[in-house]
Amino acid sequence: MFSFSFIVWVQQFSTPALDTFFRWVTMLGDQEYYMIALPLVYWLYSKEFGIRFAIIFLFSAYFNSAVKYNFTTERPDMALRKIEMYGYSFPSGHAQGNTVFWGYLAREINRRWAYVVAAVLIFLVAFSRVYLGVHYPVDIIAGFLIGLLLLMGYEFLQRKFELKLSCPTYFLFTALVVLLLYLNHSVGDGALTLGFALAALWGYRLEKDYVGFKEKAYWWQHIIKAVVGIAVLFGLRQVTRTLFIGLPGIGEEQEVLMGLMTFLRYFVMGFWVIFVAPWLFKIAGLYRRD
Repeated sequence: MFSFSFIVWVQQFSTPALDTFFRWVTMLGDQEYYMIALPLVYWLYSKEFGIRFAIIFLFSAYFNSAVKYNFTTERPDMALRKIEMYGYSFPSGHAQGNTVFWGYLAREINRRWAYVVAAVLIFLVAFSRVYLGVHYPVDIIAGFLIGLLLLMGYEFLQRKFELKLSCPTYFLFTALVVLLLYLNHSVGDGALTLGFALAALWGYRLEKDYVGFKEKAYWWQHIIKAVVGIAVLFGLRQVTRTLFIGLPGIGEEQEVLMGLMTFLRYFVMGFWVIFVAPWLFKIAGLYRRD
């Protein structure tokens, strides 16, 4: 009851300007934003940091989806929603995702201003979900706490453990882990995140062993990489949707088949980001040679 009343209280201050502002702010937690941001970190900044960044974020998204399907909490009433949003409510994927995304990025920069910016953005995106009427406050709090715990756990594991496996063992081990996670949760964002994650893990090992892509480049080379890389990524998103999801006989009622097709779609996209694009960038000479 308090959660409902809090949304109503917040929305009494609504104005067209605030509506527009928070609709833009909440996009920082949308899938499309992360599909642009994470590859750019990998291509333009650091592939080592980028792969670690991608894995913690993808696992967070997978875990969030699994928890949502466990609790199956309905979102606030449609009359309160200022944007179209469906699916389950608890915990907030936007709050959790932003906590992991901006928190991990701030930890990498490790400057006071970075932590301040991260805190502000996490708060704004989280608050936008309540203001827009698509989450209860408890969803936001839970998402933030889960994201924080995942960051702390990931940081601990990175310091304490380092897997050094031969290529065949690495491929088998990562495939087994992803398979177990898939069998545990393949609906919602489960298949999506796991498909991209497996491609990222396999693609990174292949790139490291056989390509040796260099991230450092001149500004105009970065622009070419960003434009071409993102354009192809979103092109693959549309093409694979048409090819896989649009096949005759595949509908939302075929949950198992839909999950497999979604996994395959995002595996293709992930392999482009982590292996194929860097390979092509190297062939094209889009890096600094000094």
